[in-house]
Amino acid sequence: MTTTPKIKAPVSGPGLPLLLQMLMGMLLMGLTSVPGATATPDPKNANVKALDRLHAGLFTNYDTDVQPVFQGAPTNVSLGMVVTYVDIDELNGKMTTHCWLNLRWRDEERVWQPSQYDNITEITLKSSEVWTPQITLFNGDEGGLMAETQVTLSHDGRLRWMPPAVYTAYCELNMLNWPHDKQSCKLKIGSWGLKVVLPENATARGESLDHDDLVQSPEWEIVDSGAQFVSQDYYGYMEYTLTAQRRSSMYTAVIYTPASCIVILALSAFWLPPHMGGEKIMINGLLIIVIAAFLMYFAQLLPVLSNNTPLVVIFYSTSLLYLSVSTIIEVLVLYMATGKHKRRLPEALRKLLHGHLGTWLLLSLFSTTGESQAEKTKEMDEHPYEEADEEESSPLGINHTEVPGAKANQFDWALLATAVDRISFVAFSLAFLILAIRCSV
Repeated sequence: MTTTPKIKAPVSGPGLPLLLQMLMGMLLMGLTSVPGATATPDPKNANVKALDRLHAGLFTNYDTDVQPVFQGAPTNVSLGMVVTYVDIDELNGKMTTHCWLNLRWRDEERVWQPSQYDNITEITLKSSEVWTPQITLFNGDEGGLMAETQVTLSHDGRLRWMPPAVYTAYCELNMLNWPHDKQSCKLKIGSWGLKVVLPENATARGESLDHDDLVQSPEWEIVDSGAQFVSQDYYGYMEYTLTAQRRSSMYTAVIYTPASCIVILALSAFWLPPHMGGEKIMINGLLIIVIAAFLMYFAQLLPVLSNNTPLVVIFYSTSLLYLSVSTIIEVLVLYMATGKHKRRLPEALRKLLHGHLGTWLLLSLFSTTGESQAEKTKEMDEHPYEEADEEESSPLGINHTEVPGAKANQFDWALLATAVDRISFVAFSLAFLILAIRCSV
């Protein structure tokens, strides 16, 4: 008779529960030693859960392309601007503005009770998660929003968005008073889909435009600003006006000091002796070259404007004309002083030169010398054209090789040349003074 093998039963007995209890106790000890795995709930985990519930409740079936509604109408947008940097390109007639936009609007459907969500009163969202106004610059061709910043949503449905922006706007520049000019440029910022853009309470100071935190430009300083809302048929925009004053301290040394030196040298040339006409012409020629160089510098620095030529450019160009006329006068003076003249001066003109006119023109010293030489000979009046010496002599000097008649006649012509120089000095002094007053800023 065959016997069936018996299957041994699993190990059992009082030792098995004891072993399981020991293993579970070790596991519990390990769990309690790990940070964050406590029996009490973590406040952070609770807040995250509340935030998730709030986010899901607010943005379920939310369309970011639809403008929010407030009090039964499309919400209005408040627009403000905080200017951080300004620069003006004179050649192209543009103003570049670096700024932060301050946009606010309300959405009556995005509200909640903070007590139901662990007292959360404000949440931060990506700008792509909510509707944002499409802000653009109407009077420019470059720039725009520089970064996608976050949007802040409050429990009462208020949204705030502050994106950075760079705008390049066209400006109608007035360069008449350059380099002491003030330029006013306008930024027309708005949205084609918004008919109402509110300016009030748009910045932290309760103003629509703020430039107190402006990074100072090396050349421009904002001295005035303003903002107003402009409504058109199908859209509206905020018009910001910025008035910038040029910092012109450097131009005093570069432009005005050389201009003063040019005027002084041009006038001092008239006080050189008449027979030094070559030196006078050389001084005027050098001054003409300097003025031409300044005009070329202005042509590269300033825009070509049809009706607002800078007064500084007018001063330099008019001075160039004055110096050209002065050079022509000096050529005539040189001819009168050094030429051999056989014709005597008219008697009336001689009397003026030796009379009160000569005294006023500081010619008395020369005229006294001429009178003493004229009294020593009677042939001066009887033989005015005889024995003219062909040697060169000083117009105001005495050459003993000449006969007295020719010598006195030459002296009169030199005296006339000196008188022309003195009269030209007075005339050009008045001309430069009037020009400086006319071009002063």
